[in-house]
Amino acid sequence: MARVNPARVAAARALVEVENGGRLDEALAGLSPGSGPDRDLAWFLGFGVTRRRGQVDAALRGVLSRPLGSLDAEVRAVLRLGAFEALFARTPRHALVHQAVEVSRRLGVGRASAMVNAVLRRVRAADSLHTAESFDHPEWLLARWTDRYGREAARAWCLDNGEPPPLFVVTRDGEAPAGLDGAEAVLLDDAVVPGCWRIPSAQGRVERMPGFDEGRWWVMDAAAAVVADLVPVEPGMRVLDACAAPGGKAFRLASRGAAVTAVDRSAERMKLIADGQRRLGLEISRMVHDWGDGALPAETFDAVLVDAPCSGLGTVRRHPEIRWRRQPQDLARAAERQAQILAAAAEHVAPGGCLVYGVCSSEPEEGPEIIRSFLDSGPPFDLEIELCTAPPKFGEDAHYGGRLRRRP
Repeated sequence: MARVNPARVAAARALVEVENGGRLDEALAGLSPGSGPDRDLAWFLGFGVTRRRGQVDAALRGVLSRPLGSLDAEVRAVLRLGAFEALFARTPRHALVHQAVEVSRRLGVGRASAMVNAVLRRVRAADSLHTAESFDHPEWLLARWTDRYGREAARAWCLDNGEPPPLFVVTRDGEAPAGLDGAEAVLLDDAVVPGCWRIPSAQGRVERMPGFDEGRWWVMDAAAAVVADLVPVEPGMRVLDACAAPGGKAFRLASRGAAVTAVDRSAERMKLIADGQRRLGLEISRMVHDWGDGALPAETFDAVLVDAPCSGLGTVRRHPEIRWRRQPQDLARAAERQAQILAAAAEHVAPGGCLVYGVCSSEPEEGPEIIRSFLDSGPPFDLEIELCTAPPKFGEDAHYGGRLRRRP
């Protein structure tokens, strides 16, 4: 039997999992070889295909005799991998074709191997591309960003999304993380994000980096840290993190001296917070609750943070599959859930306390429009401050955050 590269098999299977609703990073983590060049290649291929899918699919359409969407998911994955290598890697054509045929057999679609062979021998960059294809984003999303931020800014953002994101970490003591070479202080809007560091030379698995096991730092995007910092923490103040998993904002609040109660509707995801707080040595109370069932039993807090579930469209550089998965109608569905959570969680803000709402989305329907709708419904809150990190300037995610104050 011909030898098939395990990295290509892993990448293809990860792409199929993504089509079935999975996250690319989680799929690759579970399917890739444990370490070494094959693991690196699997991640390079999986993320490369997803980041360059506009150009890859346009190239395939030029040589396919049937719509790409009509093929089995496994066949699409194999063709996209091969086309990506043909367009953007240095793999010799005969080698990538041979590997693609073998991967198709390993994935159980060997009946398509002749077609895979023929297509990948002929595939080349498309002669002409639609603007959205050339920037590897769906047309509706590029149009939205162009309308809001202008042509040049929107296209620059799309190009940045084609590159691997930087690693940001937050340290417990605010000091630069020892052992992480080249750690840079983070500036957003000309202000330092305290204790947040950009690691430009980061390579390999995070859990193997110096200081991770000792709990000196945790991974947290700079924009997420800025939203968490909208909560004006004083030592001992009681803070409810209403949608806490995987825990970054809860860790940030607890490390600043808050007494944090972390709530999430997923018991499985709550384990991430438990693992993180043990590693970091932080005290955090945890509770499983679905805000769709209404508020918690009567209890108030000095501050409530609602980091609401959203489309994730502010994280497309970190999670490139999101751009291809979302549709415009998803924003309205997400907004309905966000408004429900915000209204329920707001009941737990003590008089004079603050309510912080945030999303890792750049889209107004999920950010400022949620705040406006909430205030229009008549609760005793006033808007104090808003921020938005879109378009990103330094590789951070695009987040929205707003802080409201409950009247005494």
